Amino acid sequence: MTPVAAMTAARPRAGAGEPGAAPAEPLYVWLFLAALAFTVFSGHTGLMGLPLSPDRPLLAFAVLLLLLDPERERLRWRSFYVVAAVTILWTTLSWVSSGALTDSLKFFALFDRVAMPLAMFPLGALIFATEHRRELLLRTVALLGIYLGFTGLFEYLRVGALVWPGYIMANPGTSTEIRAGGPWLFPEPLGLVANLAVFASGLLVRTTKSLLWRVVGVLGLVGGLVASLVSMVRSVWLALIVAGLVLGLIVPRLRRWLPLLLVASAVLIAAVLVLSPEFRDVLVARITTERSVYDRQNTNEAALRIVAQLPLFGIGWGEFVNQSLLWVRQADTYPMTTVNIEIHNVFLSRAAETGILGALLWALCFATGPLLGLLSTPRTASARHWKLLGLAAFFIWFLPSLSSPNPYTTPNYLFWLVWGIAARGILVDLPPAPAVPAGAAGAAADDADLRPRTPA
Repeated sequence: MTPVAAMTAARPRAGAGEPGAAPAEPLYVWLFLAALAFTVFSGHTGLMGLPLSPDRPLLAFAVLLLLLDPERERLRWRSFYVVAAVTILWTTLSWVSSGALTDSLKFFALFDRVAMPLAMFPLGALIFATEHRRELLLRTVALLGIYLGFTGLFEYLRVGALVWPGYIMANPGTSTEIRAGGPWLFPEPLGLVANLAVFASGLLVRTTKSLLWRVVGVLGLVGGLVASLVSMVRSVWLALIVAGLVLGLIVPRLRRWLPLLLVASAVLIAAVLVLSPEFRDVLVARITTERSVYDRQNTNEAALRIVAQLPLFGIGWGEFVNQSLLWVRQADTYPMTTVNIEIHNVFLSRAAETGILGALLWALCFATGPLLGLLSTPRTASARHWKLLGLAAFFIWFLPSLSSPNPYTTPNYLFWLVWGIAARGILVDLPPAPAVPAGAAGAAADDADLRPRTPA
């Protein structure tokens, strides 16, 4: 066997003499998981004394090994790939038209907000091809939930000695005093990833056979809830509540417990508010603050002006911050606040910067990819679980995206990755499902396959 084949070969076999032992996974799986973990520090690794952020080279090496693996699965042809390629090309042309090819911020914005999220969709289907690999991803997100809960709580309490990395507490200009921002230094990505960790940890608890990882899942769920709370982002809270209610209503096992969970949550929140007047004051301040609402109104109105005047091409990728003073106007009913910020709506931002066609292409990427995957009918328990997680991820991503530019690497990568795993049935060229004797439909389900009932 060649060195490359030795590194990339994936053999779902048990350890020597150990029936049921975890399979030996290919190197690219571990590199990919490590890259995901390091994205939480992306853009700030210089503050940690590292010359280069490890996530990008790790990701590139993982993808290279995946492509060199002769035993990897093959993707089915989907219209999504054409739409995604056109979207990336159109956005690149929009960037070029702005005349700022030397602006590295625009390049990385295009890479992290458009190109890589779209690439994560098929990568999720290919890399996480077995139940064990998918559990490894759930473990990673659960551990991330524990880390974010611990770090976010002590950042919020200003206990700097317990916050790692130290740059989180050393940058009060970006890590606000009444909100936790975690390793991103901003509250919103902390809340977005924490919300996803809540549901991923819950799925880990539901599906793992290991008591240890079941405990980790419980801790990840609690940590995610804590981090989401101390992020103090209203759209993040709303997304968590909506995703929880939707899953609670459509999953019979959860539906039975939903009233009790709602009552318990209300009692817990009331107890926290009574026992911590300081937290109550901060919470009330966040709920009633209007400045961020004015920011959104000002930028969104400016975006609509751009679309009305430049509907086809917009002002150019990443150009709004540079041109905001040309488009923001003083309203009659609310004040003009900060103007040198991005448009606080992902969809309006796409339309204003890349034109209506750019916004439609972005929406079409979702419609021909994740949406079709979520609408396909699962044939296995694993498929049902991941489609539910994908549905939760949709609400966690969509609602905050209506009030934010959502430029953050980790949540953008994770959401499209989860949607790709949920859409394996329409993305991967899988063999027909084996015949199952009557009465044993659940026993012989192939956990590696996520197939729709009919070809999409």
